[in-house]
Amino acid sequence: MGLFKSMFGGGDKSPPVRSIESPQDLKVGDLVKMEFAEQTLISAQTLKVSEQLFYDISGAEDCKTVSIMSGANQRVLLSTSSVNPDRPLEVAVAILPEKVFEIFNRKQFVAIFEEPDNTDHRLHTKANLNELNELQGFVGGSYFQERTNEAYRSKKDCRADAGLDLNWTAFDYKLMISDDRQHAVRIEVFDGGRTDVYLIVYLRLNKVEEYWSA
Repeated sequence: MGLFKSMFGGGDKSPPVRSIESPQDLKVGDLVKMEFAEQTLISAQTLKVSEQLFYDISGAEDCKTVSIMSGANQRVLLSTSSVNPDRPLEVAVAILPEKVFEIFNRKQFVAIFEEPDNTDHRLHTKANLNELNELQGFVGGSYFQERTNEAYRSKKDCRADAGLDLNWTAFDYKLMISDDRQHAVRIEVFDGGRTDVYLIVYLRLNKVEEYWSA
């Protein structure tokens, strides 16, 4: 039987290498090598997918795959976005409340929550963009409110089976976009008041130099 298999190509075969074309294809354990970038946190770094979250942002992005990457000095979130078609690579970092008010005008930021019916909020940066240390390149000059709606998040992979019970968690979603559409601030407000704030930069897909599957 062994000779038969060797002659006619039978026997065990290595599984085909999984193709990764964009961050939407990443899975836990995969690696990416970043090009040199203005964002010193990720510039020329090799990052590994440690876990993933999946989003359904009503009317904007369905089954958005967000990979949480290790390998930099802090966690980096990698995904794709439709906000800027020329720069679909979305790179985000979470920031704490005290850092929010170091970067942005406090009154303007608080107004986003205190005046939820106003969808025309503006947000101006008060920090020196050249003195942001690890956040260098993640902040724009000024922002306008583009989205405010209910969204959903899950730890279960919505790419595998659309009919699967994904145990979605609902939250209030707000997105502030910089005037040049190269940066954003994403705000997620959950039941009980927990609020997550992310600084986002939009880059070209070729800022990922190489992908390796796990």
